[in-house]
Amino acid sequence: MSLYDSLWRENHGLWEFIISFDNVLSKSECQKLIKFYELSKKASVDDHRAQYTGLQLFQDPRPEAFEWYQKLEKKLLPYAEKYEKKLVNMAHEDYKPAEILANTNDICFRSLQVQHYNPESKGYSAVHVESGKNHCKRYLACILYLNTLKDDDGATVFPLAGHWETPKAGTLVVWPSGLPFYHKGLKSSEDKYILTTWYEFL
Repeated sequence: MSLYDSLWRENHGLWEFIISFDNVLSKSECQKLIKFYELSKKASVDDHRAQYTGLQLFQDPRPEAFEWYQKLEKKLLPYAEKYEKKLVNMAHEDYKPAEILANTNDICFRSLQVQHYNPESKGYSAVHVESGKNHCKRYLACILYLNTLKDDDGATVFPLAGHWETPKAGTLVVWPSGLPFYHKGLKSSEDKYILTTWYEFL
């Protein structure tokens, strides 16, 4: 078998590199985080890209915010390695990566932001990626859904991958932060709560 045929047989579509993990937070934990968000002072974003209110847990001086940051960091950090191991399992037997980046580099979160999109907002309507010249240390992006929506309401769409993720409480979705993983968040008919962050190299 030629090299071309061998590699082509194990070719993968972009959608396979957008990986979801269920029950990362319990429904009860999601509801508690939403409640903490609702009781907190929030910042509003309303521009050509998106329309939502948000709460940044990173470096929030309140003890309860710090507790949430520590809890979420402990819960989410292991999923960088889990994500990479799934990629390794997809790789051709003769071309397995030599190392897991999450194991050979220090990984951190420089942001943990709860975002709320109400039914009147346009969602995150701009198609975008999560990396750029000021964010070159981001290597994986993720969304943790905090509540469940019906059908495709409020879905995160990855147009080049022909893929979308519908919000489900406690589900974490992870994907590479840069090109070609363009995505956007659809408008929802109900309140939508998510936690966004990036796995970043220190």
